Amino acid sequence: MINGNMKKLKFYVCPDCGNIIFSAADASVSCCGKKLAALEAKKASDDEKLSVEPVENELYVTTTHEMTRENYISFAALLRDDTVTLRKFYPEWNMETRFPRGSMGLLVWYSTSGGLFYQYI
Repeated sequence: MINGNMKKLKFYVCPDCGNIIFSAADASVSCCGKKLAALEAKKASDDEKLSVEPVENELYVTTTHEMTRENYISFAALLRDDTVTLRKFYPEWNMETRFPRGSMGLLVWYSTSGGLFYQYI
């Protein structure tokens, strides 16, 4: 049982339609007629980490990751104990966003070619 800790969410991404699904506990998830497995998050290396800069009351998040149709960051989410803030991105757009500044959290993002990554902020 998760007991409300959003930092332990499980993420699923449909390979056909790109649907993003997450659950707070074990779940049987399917999309487009296929059963999906929860993604295994990898700790980002220094080269893979997103840039996080405090700006006023927000965290400004950017990356130099390419954003081509073949390889882009589909979403980024900031997970805190009781809160999830998720931002969706699209190919050929800049990957930049702002999250509310607050307590420490887990920044999670999904690269269409590299999978699910995380870093602590």
